[in-house]
Amino acid sequence: MTAPDTLPPELAELGELLREEPPRPDPAWARSLDSRAAAGFPRPPRRSPWAVLTAHRQVLIPVVSFACVALLVVGLSTAGLSSDDSGGSGSAAGGSLSSEGADSAGSSAASGDEGAGGGSTGARESKSQDQSATSTAAPRVRPAPVPGGSPGSDGRRTRFQERSAALTLAAPPKQIEDVANDILRVTDGAGGFVASSTVSGGSGGSFELRIPVARLDKAIADLSRLADVRDRTQSSRDITAETLTARERLREARREREGLLRALAKTTTLNETEAIKARLRSVNRELAVARQSVRRVQNRAAYANVSVELVPNDGSATVAPDDGRWTPGDAIDDSLRVLEVAAGVAVIVLAIALPLALLAALAAGGARLAGRRRRERALDMA
Repeated sequence: MTAPDTLPPELAELGELLREEPPRPDPAWARSLDSRAAAGFPRPPRRSPWAVLTAHRQVLIPVVSFACVALLVVGLSTAGLSSDDSGGSGSAAGGSLSSEGADSAGSSAASGDEGAGGGSTGARESKSQDQSATSTAAPRVRPAPVPGGSPGSDGRRTRFQERSAALTLAAPPKQIEDVANDILRVTDGAGGFVASSTVSGGSGGSFELRIPVARLDKAIADLSRLADVRDRTQSSRDITAETLTARERLREARREREGLLRALAKTTTLNETEAIKARLRSVNRELAVARQSVRRVQNRAAYANVSVELVPNDGSATVAPDDGRWTPGDAIDDSLRVLEVAAGVAVIVLAIALPLALLAALAAGGARLAGRRRRERALDMA
């Protein structure tokens, strides 16, 4: 040790003060230290993590409580947003239905304007438009039917019908391409053709087919056997008045052309000849348009439009429309939803609480180690 004479003045003075008034330890602590020294300073028993958490519960309880409340609020808001999204999708579906109804009404009006050859045909198309709008609207009191019809075609026994059909087929994703090839095979076997088609691997496809009316029923039956039928609709529209109007225009154009040819054979002056030839060229154009109209309306009666929608079958059942009643099944669904939300909140709480508990355990262990080192330094100095 350093001799007292060689110490600096400050330390020598401090040593004199300590010798005059030496510090006295706490009697209880001195007795505890003497007993541990007599026992050979045994290692203290290990404390369990739960004891460490219990010792620091004053800090952990507010933190964990705040985290639980925050996560509960987040879970409830997420559940509310999910319900709002489902309601919004229902509203969107309703809006799309209304749009489809408006589009169908507009297409009916357009077809009525195109095929109207006289006042009677326009009245008949107006009636079909009113009926289409009434069928797509919400159930209300049906108005009185609008009088219509075509006197020139209503009494005919031979009718001309324009037919169409729509199918929705569901097949496993791995069989989408095979079913698409079968659709083409059935179309060829029925004597029809594919107007357009789109097939996208296992995600499904769509087909626009033209099939002869005489083989339409057999073709629909064959298509229905290719996969599960989700939806099937058929419709027909009477186009007898349009057919007769187109034929009458063709006959009038032919009669006028024949009259112009007879007049051209009898003309004697150059001016009359030029005037008749000019009118004849105009009538020839009208005659070509009339022939095209007749072929078009006959083709509409001879071939049917068939739309086929091919979708993957994911095994999900068709959702029944909600009638507004709360059934035991709805109660089970709601309880499962609550359990799902509670489980999600519990997982989130555990995900946050476990790291916090680990940090608290590390902090407690560090504090315990620091205290032990301080005690050992104190003993060494003593």
